[in-house]
Amino acid sequence: MRRVVLGLLAVYLSIGIALGLRNTALRLRSAVRSAGLPAGEMRTRILGAEYVAAVERIRRTVPVDEPYLLRELDEPGVILWTRFDLLPRRAILDIAPPPDARSACLRAQVRWLVVATGTRQAPLLYEGPATMPPGCPPAPWTKEAR
Repeated sequence: MRRVVLGLLAVYLSIGIALGLRNTALRLRSAVRSAGLPAGEMRTRILGAEYVAAVERIRRTVPVDEPYLLRELDEPGVILWTRFDLLPRRAILDIAPPPDARSACLRAQVRWLVVATGTRQAPLLYEGPATMPPGCPPAPWTKEAR
């Protein structure tokens, strides 16, 4: 019985070590290939050209001092990466109804909506009418407040 256990342990370890060495070699090979690449090219390689182009288009369109609504489509968590890529613009997460009247007033005055569609998929940008509901003060980023 002892020999069987030791034999199975040896087989398990030999398979585990072989797989670990293979994974290490693949990762090192990938690191060597990408060493010295500029950051922009590395982002394109990792995230995909379509995603990077869409993020750059959104960054050019949405002013830095104006917030945008951020919504995710199907894949939970993708809004975090899209939000990070669009910094320093301020994101207002559009995942639940506004908690109070002031938040609803401010949210109605945001004219940009960014929809995070999925991992390595280009986010979508929509421009809507920024309206000031009756009885609401102007939002700090609007022309009326400046």
